[in-house]
Amino acid sequence: MKKFLMILTSLALGTTAFSHDLWVKASNDDVLKAQIIYGHDFPVPEVISEKRTGLFNPIEIIGEKESFVLSLKNENYNYEGKKLEEGTYLVNATYKPTAWIKTTDGKWEMNKTRKDTQKEVELCGIYSKMGKSILVVGNSDGEFATKALGKGLEITPLVKASEFKEGMPIKFRVTKDGKPLKIHEVYGSLDSYSKDESRMAFYSKTDLKGEFTFKALKSGFWYLKASYKADTNDANCEKIGMDTTLSFEVK
Repeated sequence: MKKFLMILTSLALGTTAFSHDLWVKASNDDVLKAQIIYGHDFPVPEVISEKRTGLFNPIEIIGEKESFVLSLKNENYNYEGKKLEEGTYLVNATYKPTAWIKTTDGKWEMNKTRKDTQKEVELCGIYSKMGKSILVVGNSDGEFATKALGKGLEITPLVKASEFKEGMPIKFRVTKDGKPLKIHEVYGSLDSYSKDESRMAFYSKTDLKGEFTFKALKSGFWYLKASYKADTNDANCEKIGMDTTLSFEVK
């Protein structure tokens, strides 16, 4: 089974080899701290290349009573804000839709379509990413996180975060703009599983309702990942690609 997962994951990664994944992680201590994790080493953040910092919106906190954006603090992946009151929050990082071309020499160029270059272009795509994390503060039951944001590609739990426990089956749904994605691949892993990006601890496919069941092998900080690709019917830039991750704590 592990060998099967390694092959599947390698094939999936190979289609977007130029790309980093996007995750987000937050903690609520004396102040609220959150990090954009843009790379391949979940959940360790790394400095974002200066030429790519403009690709990201500030981290957004979405709660039952209020929503707000955090302020950049020190490193260009690190954000801070006021300490949160008891409740359940969605921590959201977004990589804006961005045009990329792949030239026939194998190089990728950002913010360009076919009309912006005289080079021979193998592929043009508009790519976006979302990293969402569930942060439970105090004795909140986590029910708020079962409500999808309803925009873009998204993974949403169908049970309360308080029920995220080792060995327990947990239902999730994958949606695009709020509508279920049927028979769609989902991958997952956790912070202590493997630093080899070709390995995953979880694999599944959604059913006809866009739902799948996840069971954590062990407690820890997990993520689930899904991707979506389609044709744009635009000869100038023919593909669209979306990636999404959801990270959460399993007790």
